[in-house]
Parts: sequence; C-alpha cells; structure tokens
Amino acid sequence: MNAKPQEAGPRYVEFVVIVSLMMSLTALSIDAMLPALAQIGRDLSVQNPNDRQLVVSILFLGLAIGQMFFGPLSDSTGRKPAIYGGYALFIVGALISAFSTSFSIMLAGRFLQGIGISAPRAVTLALVRDRYEGRAMAQVMSFVMTVFILVPMIAPSLGQAILLFAGWQSIFIALVLMALATLAWFALRMPETLAADRRAPFSLKRIVAAILEIVRIRAALGYTISAGLVSGAFLGYLNSTQQIFQELYALGKLFPIYFAVIAFAIGFASFLNARLVMIWGMRFLVRWALVIIFGLACIGFGTALLTAGQPPL
Repeated sequence: MNAKPQEAGPRYVEFVVIVSLMMSLTALSIDAMLPALAQIGRDLSVQNPNDRQLVVSILFLGLAIGQMFFGPLSDSTGRKPAIYGGYALFIVGALISAFSTSFSIMLAGRFLQGIGISAPRAVTLALVRDRYEGRAMAQVMSFVMTVFILVPMIAPSLGQAILLFAGWQSIFIALVLMALATLAWFALRMPETLAADRRAPFSLKRIVAAILEIVRIRAALGYTISAGLVSGAFLGYLNSTQQIFQELYALGKLFPIYFAVIAFAIGFASFLNARLVMIWGMRFLVRWALVIIFGLACIGFGTALLTAGQPPL
C-alpha cells in the first residue's frame, strides 16, 4: 500500500515540503527566540531574570491546550478550516508580542501563538494519514521529522542573525512572514483531504470521553505520565539554556553553535531509535533509556554539588 487515490493537489515532494514547513514553525517559534531573551527582559523591564523563561514555557502551555481542540475540530470542519483558524491565531499572537509594551502583554501574545501553532502541529499528522498509508505514510513522516529535527539546529542562529541587524521584534515579524508564506502555499496547493461523509460532529463530550478513555487504561496513563515527566525535563532545558550558556558560561554569540550540537545529538538519537526499536522493541529501550537518564542526572547533580553549581563546560 502506498498513496491513497488523490484529487488534484501537490505531488509527493511538494507535499512533504509543505507539511515540513508547517511542522517546523513550532520549533522556529521556540528556538529562534532563545538568543533574544536577555534583550526582551531588559526592554520590558523584567525584574527577575528567571521570568524571561516564561517566553518559552507559556507557548508550550498554549500548544498543549490547543491540541486538545484542533484535532477534533479538524475532524468536524475539515482539515483546511482548522489550519486557517490556527494560523490566524498564531499571526495575531506574534503581532501582539512584537508590538508589546509590557511583559504581560508579551506573554499573552505568546500564549495565543501556542494555541494557534497547535493547529498545524496536530492537523498535519491527519493530513498525512488522509493522503498516504502503509510504507508511503511512514516514509513521508520520516522526511517530515528529519526536517523537524534539523530546524532546532539552525533556529537560534537565525534569531541571532536577526538580532545583529534589528531588534527582537523583528524575530516575530519574520515568524509572521514565514507563517503567511506557508499558509498561502498550503491554501493554493493543498485540497481538502477529509471528505464530508467522513466528518464527525465537534463536541466537548467527545473530547472528555477520549481523555477519560486514556485515564482508564493503566498502560496508556502510565506511558503518558512518563512521557510528560521526560518532556518536562526537556522543557526545563529549553527554558534555561540561554541563561546557562550565555550568562553562566559567557558564550555570547557562540550560544547557537552549542545549542545546535545538542540539537544534533537529540536528532541523531531519534534517528537511531527508529532502527533500534525494530531490533529490541519499545519497552526494552524505554526502560534502559530511563535508567540511563536517571544515572546521568545523578552524575550531573553530584558534579554540580562538587563544583559550586558550575561544572566545567
């Protein structure tokens, strides 16, 4: 099984490029902002340096909330209206952040960005499933995730480059321009992939029922909690990485390079995992990955204690 019967629309390569750009907007919205956090804090009179981290974490909050609604919404209205709605919220949120005069307004804009970007994040997966199946679907997602992994490697460098010529507001304007270009390409070239007879009515009852179903299944709930805790640790890294590298270790403009190296390690691990899981299985890898994470965390914590909180870089 490969591609499903299709109406007029983009060919394989163009489809992969469109979907990849839509998915990568999430990573760009997070990582491109990292080099600008210090300037944002100064310009918006943020007293506590740790509060700057909210520029990252508040977007994740909106992303988490939005995904619960845009998936079911796309099942009801079709894929394209849900994407349009999400992009509209994202663009409005980015403009609010760009022209904000206070930190609270900035955070409101970032929260709106997070809700908006959850639409392409959630619905693009459904787009791929609508158009492809079997090995073709797996191949498409492999290409898309490769791009999604590569974007964090270049996003901070893009943000740093913009800061060399303009203020942090220009990063938001760049995000708006990319969103508009991607949305126009999507609107002109991508047909609606969900037929009217396959749509389901949107209701909060269906959303709550799906959540309760996961809660009642012990295995699903356990893996969800475990994944949430690991993702929480990763979110903590993203929140504090600018302060750690640029302030604690005074890397300055070298920060994007160090960030890119770590992003490459994460991407290579994802690439390797796709192959190892076929040999040893998911549960074996998950157990040993968690054991290794715990062991390395203990080593890191012990080293930090012995070096007064600042281990050698």
